[in-house]
Amino acid sequence: MQDKLNEQNPPVFILGVQRSGTTLLRLILNSHSHIAIPEEAEFLRPIIKKKYLYNEISKKDLKKIYNYLKNSPYYALWNYDSSKFLNWLEKQSSIPLREFIHNLFMSYAESESKIRWGDKTPSLFRKLRLLYKLFPSAKFIHIVRDGRDVFDSWRKLDPSKNNVVVVSLEWQYKLYKIENFLKILPENSKYTIRYEDLLIEPEETVMKICNFIEMEFESRMLNFYMQSKYYIGNHHSSLIFQPINPGNLFKWKKNLTETELKVFNYLAGNYLRKYGYQIASKKMSFNDYAYVFKKVLKGLPVRIFGVLKANMLLRKAIAGSKVMFLHGEKPKTKNS
Repeated sequence: MQDKLNEQNPPVFILGVQRSGTTLLRLILNSHSHIAIPEEAEFLRPIIKKKYLYNEISKKDLKKIYNYLKNSPYYALWNYDSSKFLNWLEKQSSIPLREFIHNLFMSYAESESKIRWGDKTPSLFRKLRLLYKLFPSAKFIHIVRDGRDVFDSWRKLDPSKNNVVVVSLEWQYKLYKIENFLKILPENSKYTIRYEDLLIEPEETVMKICNFIEMEFESRMLNFYMQSKYYIGNHHSSLIFQPINPGNLFKWKKNLTETELKVFNYLAGNYLRKYGYQIASKKMSFNDYAYVFKKVLKGLPVRIFGVLKANMLLRKAIAGSKVMFLHGEKPKTKNS
């Protein structure tokens, strides 16, 4: 396990709202012979703190983190032998946060015989400025998808997301936060792509991404689906186990009701236009406004409570409580 961050192979962070193609992009990059990107590092949220920017993680906190990782179902989803990293962590008296994160991800990369690591954790959008301070040479790739397809895809995966108003507001909020972060980066550290372009012109788009992260394009990257079962659980869309198919675009055209479409366009029209998505402006009626009001009253408190609850559970877990919830099934091992 490398203790020093190799500046020749800076980390790659994939940014994007959930259901925007971040998993697809992760699997494509993970198929490169030099780069490894594990499942989401949801468990890092309570560890990435401002106080560790200028002060090393203490022995006391390291002990908590060690126990937390050993019992974390999120870390278990990485699906590799983490004993080498955990043994190293247990022996440390204090370490910088930067070193902790780098060695954590490199332990995964080295298990794949690779020299560079990346991350794809949408919920870390709150921690982007801290991550940039820790890894100023990192490359950030932002993938954007038509918000109407984000909504359609999200509610299929999670019925609790069947509130077009709340999902529209969340889609815009996360884009706003990511965009504000990207403004502080130099041009050679950030790159934005559209999910639709990746599906329509996969080879050309992936070649541009490889050029951005300064790695040679490999044709095997477009055959990512042949290895998907080893790197993601069955809780993901079945499409991730198949070749890229542009026929999967713009499903919102047939799946959203007229009211849902009208409301999403009304609420998120500026962002849809900003990223080149066409919208048909239809005048909102009194009933449409009443629909929006009802959906906000019903859905926004529930969503806020869900976010607060998730944060609380992670904080309790690192303090010693066992985490009993999972996002989905564990990937298969390569020997299974």
